[in-house]
Amino acid sequence: MKFKIEPTLYDSFKPAFRWTALFILIKFCENLLINSAFIFLYGPLLFIMYLGQVAFLISSIVYWARRRNQVDKPYAPFLFSLSAFVFMLYFPFTKLTLGIDFLLKKGDREKVVKMITAREIYYDVNKSSSVQIPNEYANLSAGEPNVVVEEISEKTCVFFFTFRGISDNFSGFVYVPNEQVIKKIKSGQHRGSYIFYDPIEITKVTNHWYFVANT
Repeated sequence: MKFKIEPTLYDSFKPAFRWTALFILIKFCENLLINSAFIFLYGPLLFIMYLGQVAFLISSIVYWARRRNQVDKPYAPFLFSLSAFVFMLYFPFTKLTLGIDFLLKKGDREKVVKMITAREIYYDVNKSSSVQIPNEYANLSAGEPNVVVEEISEKTCVFFFTFRGISDNFSGFVYVPNEQVIKKIKSGQHRGSYIFYDPIEITKVTNHWYFVANT
């Protein structure tokens, strides 16, 4: 005699749950992906993930309609799929990962800033604003072991990349020794800066540290 195993309510959750978990993993690896050769695949990959979640949402509606008189709480998969989709759309993954990155690397970045201002790391801003940092600190700036150093209002500002961009758009954390520098940048009193090339966001993180995104 053969016994037919009926799918349980939990079975209807599993595919959508695994898909959501995969999406979360991808988003937490965002900085690694967008600063590598996978940058061109990242956009299509996210589109596929969102499209897949929409498919789960539709299938959960079908499940609800077909099983409404056969199982307890047939609407549960729909509620989960809807919640997961809203979560995928609105949860601030980028802000969270950047916050974690800043907290974990703040101490080492300040060590590099001190090395630069003390001239323990050689640089000449008249020749290039790009400054190589020791390989042991390579993970502090995305993509390559270098930072951008600029003299703004006779103050040394140090920029660590979190995203290098494809053409000229980039973002990262900048150390500013004097808050007046930011006021001058925002008021347009200082021109020709690479760090503040065309900022669409300048957000204070903590004393002397700002997150800057350029287009």
